[in-house]
Amino acid sequence: MRSVPVFCYHNVSDVDGHAPALFEAHLQAIQKAGYRTIGARDLLEYVAGRRSLAGPSCVLTFDDGHLSNWLVAAPLLRKYGLTGVFFALTDFTVPGPARTFASAPALAAMPESFCRALSGDPSQFMNESELKALVQDFGMEVQAHGRRHQGAFRSLRPQGGIGGRGHWAAHGIYPAPAPGLPCFDVGSALVYDGFWPTTDARGPLFRLRPEAERRAFCRAEFQENLARLKALNGGGPQLFCWPWGQFDGVSEEELRASGFAGAFSLERGPNVPGTDPFRLKRIGVGKKKSPAWIRARLAMYGNSLTARVFFKFFRKRPEPRTVLLATDSTKLSGGSRQMINNAQALADMGLNVLAAVPPDSVLRQALERAGARVLPWDGFRRVWDTARFFRAAWREQNLDVVHAFHNKAYKPAILARLLGARYKLFLNRGVIFKPNALAGLWAALSHGYLCNSLACARVLRRHGVLKSRLSVVYNSFLDQGPEPGEVRLRKKRGVRVIYVGNEAPAKGLDVFLEVLTLLEGAGRAKDMEFVVCGARETKGLTEDLRPGALGRLRLTGPIAHDQVMEELARADILVLSSRQESLPNVLLEGFRAGLPVAATAVGGIPELIRHGVNGLLCASEDALALAEAVAALARDPLLRVRMGRINQRLVRELLDNRTKGANLVRVYAGERLCAPLAVEDLAASVPLPEDGEAGCPDRPEQ
Repeated sequence: MRSVPVFCYHNVSDVDGHAPALFEAHLQAIQKAGYRTIGARDLLEYVAGRRSLAGPSCVLTFDDGHLSNWLVAAPLLRKYGLTGVFFALTDFTVPGPARTFASAPALAAMPESFCRALSGDPSQFMNESELKALVQDFGMEVQAHGRRHQGAFRSLRPQGGIGGRGHWAAHGIYPAPAPGLPCFDVGSALVYDGFWPTTDARGPLFRLRPEAERRAFCRAEFQENLARLKALNGGGPQLFCWPWGQFDGVSEEELRASGFAGAFSLERGPNVPGTDPFRLKRIGVGKKKSPAWIRARLAMYGNSLTARVFFKFFRKRPEPRTVLLATDSTKLSGGSRQMINNAQALADMGLNVLAAVPPDSVLRQALERAGARVLPWDGFRRVWDTARFFRAAWREQNLDVVHAFHNKAYKPAILARLLGARYKLFLNRGVIFKPNALAGLWAALSHGYLCNSLACARVLRRHGVLKSRLSVVYNSFLDQGPEPGEVRLRKKRGVRVIYVGNEAPAKGLDVFLEVLTLLEGAGRAKDMEFVVCGARETKGLTEDLRPGALGRLRLTGPIAHDQVMEELARADILVLSSRQESLPNVLLEGFRAGLPVAATAVGGIPELIRHGVNGLLCASEDALALAEAVAALARDPLLRVRMGRINQRLVRELLDNRTKGANLVRVYAGERLCAPLAVEDLAASVPLPEDGEAGCPDRPEQ
């Protein structure tokens, strides 16, 4: 059976697109192959079975309505007695006389033409008179391509910035496009809900558009486009060309309901009697394709059998919309706080966030305040029951992603996938110790581990987890209080050194107390106060302290989190004397308070602290080196100010909840993130405090 190949061109000029000489060679190749050209309405009649073809036939289509189609393509088609179908963007179709090369602006490349049009200058696109002349004087067809080729950020995968290597569609996505604004992977706004930017004092915030809003957008787009095109092309059956060749069930349903008779995509396959008129196939023609390539495609797609062999279907990559966070934990641990942060970040971005937690978990209210809908579940110890719970949630809640925290959620979430649940599964990992012997298997049966540090990922890598199954999304600080002021030195008191953590050996409280002992014994603790927050059982650690050291120590015991933040706000130096860490939350909390940090270089700590830049690093258990670091920071107030300002910027710009939410969405969408934080780059942009700066004393003698 005869099939009708449909070729897709865009602009034809020496500036961009197909060079006129090459395009003319394509037309010659079509004629020599014995093909005639027909219009889109002729093709519609053929696939509907209402007409036959006199011989081998093809359709030449031209997307976007670029001015070169009028000045170059249409005259060449008329020269060879061929016809074309031109798809117009009605927002860029303005009144005006038909132009010649003498009266038209110099032709611009397609990306630049779009940037200009989206900024209010549509002169690179055909106007009303030119489109009408194509129909009335040239015998061509003009059909619909939408209003303005509206794009959407279909993912948050970075793709340069406006004014650089970013996609031209960003000019129509940002309400106020400006150089330097970030650009991301682009798709059609008719098809992708998209992450749409709003801007506040902290910069762009991207929210996933509700599907209902996209449906309304499609309806308005199609209705307005249809009405305008009927006035330009004289009426008759109206066909639509999908921008970027993309479509989905929602947009197609709205297109059919709007009154269009058919649609072209960039799928490949046969166009034969019985073909769905809303699934008309086309062949994209690259700007360097030769006449021989055209002849080969005529042969391949002019026959229904070979056209079925050389097929291509469009597969939409949907944005993750509904995420289930799951944990069996009933404690408000560091990992649990990050789960709450995740819920808040994802909800702020417009995703549907669910949380599976035990009914009596202290996390429940916090998750609900963060915007998650809680699905209470108390059966995490029953693997099969929990697997069935996950599978039912997938069906009933349309889950796209399950993000499992803590071990008792891992296995049933994996088992549910084996039982047919088709969600993406990510396993959270925020500790540094040796993993379960089956960690590699769990990673293979899921979409991998989400770690909170590169050090954590390296541990998993050494224990059988493939590199391709590891991503790093750093912890975030969820700032719910007033923005702290710029870091300045306090007057009329000494230096307060703070430790936050429990008394477990891994946290190194004994090392911190040894630092106090060393500084006191050397007479270097003058005007210093040492504070320990959070430790419960300290008697065995403090009973050997000398009276002088003990007099400089204040123990708060376990206190509420907001009280910890108050203690950090009153401190001058944060000390992390840990023996083992992945990425402690207190480090971010200290950053937010504007504190420089003296820390042991264990786990993920060196990923946030660069020695001499925003803190000082020492070897694990080296109390003497840690004491020297504390003393160095204590005697240099301007260094403390600079480091504190860098750390506040870090937590505000790289470790904030907004950044974490975007990174989670990127991983959920299929990216693998394992990049270190750009601490040095950020630090370079923080100016040095000057001697005598307001709020800072002059630099003391060393």
